[in-house]
Amino acid sequence: MHDTTKHLCTVQQQGDVSGALHPTKESPYCGQNNESISPTMTTETTWTRSSSCGGWHAEVSVRPTSASNLESIRSWWRNYFRSGQSESMDINREGEIDMSPLPQDIRGACIRATLTGDDSTFPVSFSSVNTIPCDVHVFILREEESCIEELQPTVGDDEWTAGCDNLSLPHISLESVWESLIFESEVKRQLLSHAQSALLFSDKRVSSHIIQWNRMILLHGPPGTGKTTLCRALAHKLAIRQCHRFPRTTLLEIHSHSLFSKWFSTSGKLVSALFQMIRDMVEDDPSSLVCVLIDEVESLAASRSNTSSNGDPTDAMRAVNSLLTSLDRLRHFPNVLVLATTNLNGSVDSAFVDRVDLKLHIGLPIAKARYQILRSCIQELIRVGIVHCSDNDTQGSDFPTYEEIHNQGEHKMDVSLSITEHYGVLLSKCAQQAEGLSGRSLRKLPLQAHALYTSSDSKLEDGSLPLEHFLEALFLAIKNDVEARVGL
Repeated sequence: MHDTTKHLCTVQQQGDVSGALHPTKESPYCGQNNESISPTMTTETTWTRSSSCGGWHAEVSVRPTSASNLESIRSWWRNYFRSGQSESMDINREGEIDMSPLPQDIRGACIRATLTGDDSTFPVSFSSVNTIPCDVHVFILREEESCIEELQPTVGDDEWTAGCDNLSLPHISLESVWESLIFESEVKRQLLSHAQSALLFSDKRVSSHIIQWNRMILLHGPPGTGKTTLCRALAHKLAIRQCHRFPRTTLLEIHSHSLFSKWFSTSGKLVSALFQMIRDMVEDDPSSLVCVLIDEVESLAASRSNTSSNGDPTDAMRAVNSLLTSLDRLRHFPNVLVLATTNLNGSVDSAFVDRVDLKLHIGLPIAKARYQILRSCIQELIRVGIVHCSDNDTQGSDFPTYEEIHNQGEHKMDVSLSITEHYGVLLSKCAQQAEGLSGRSLRKLPLQAHALYTSSDSKLEDGSLPLEHFLEALFLAIKNDVEARVGL
């Protein structure tokens, strides 16, 4: 641990993955000839898909207690894909592979396997004849809690300052978060593609004198739209997709507000000390990817022109200067990615914005995205048995998509639509009613609907609610929530 920081956590022992390709006890991730095998591994195979679609990524999560190591599991999946047997595999809308027909040792070793493409269109058809690359990523989800990196007390102070949270990736707390995030545009694809290209440019040693890039991304937009969660999910996804280049990935979430000291002129020093710690981590382990998340970046990079005009103390300006200088020094390391978010457009210093490579606006969800968010909530309630589908009802996994509903020319979208009509049309009516609500607000509504707008009389013997009753309650919850916001 660097002398400017204190490391507060207890790291749990990573599960052993010993097996046929595990020759030594000293190296828990070890393959043939004692070559190092990281907790995440990648190989490339081929897949059959139409030429209009992009590449495939197979992601396989392995149990920490598996008796087989990652190399042997990766080899099995690679051979399985190449053998042609995979053309008959069952893949649902979310891209999860049904592993029930697979050998018992593979089912016992693997928790989950998913297949995703650039267009993420499922179910998958294997009738085409064009062969394109498919990357296979095998990984173990980390389970240890995040650590707090603390900075030494400044002069005149006797308290340590919480600088950032340190989380090893990929982590079980972020499993499937990337897939659960719903946006109306190609935001996720753009983010992942940009981050991977930025890391590639660094690896290829592209001259920064000719092409400028700082590996910095800024997400801006109204509160509750998923910016912070998207940054965490991006770091988690990179830990899986970039495992061939970076065997280890760390997410550092900066505690922006704690870096402003009660002692005058020390905030800039705290910012400098924190980023010195980050530079030491990045430099000490070049094979580790460090993702730095600055949530509500306006706290550290407030516009200096506004600060000056408002007569605020120069301590805030010194903190901004220190941040910009630290970022300029950090950009020379190829294994670091800076992710920032803000809810306040125009409040971030222009010099910080100018250093950002990719700026993306994350707005409120449109009708299609609202429908998909509510649809995912309904599916989850059906899965756990809070909402009930009879044998003749639409099952959770087959709940109609937005496209399926709106491609039906005969369906009606009138607000007087009976509650007994098609469930997808009813949910579409709910999505229309929820205009102006953020994704965060939408995901709170199912609980409100269940708690405030259902009665015991409508519940079945097992305590669950019929789907049509819950959709009616959901519509009322949305309507009242929208009305309650008027004037706030």
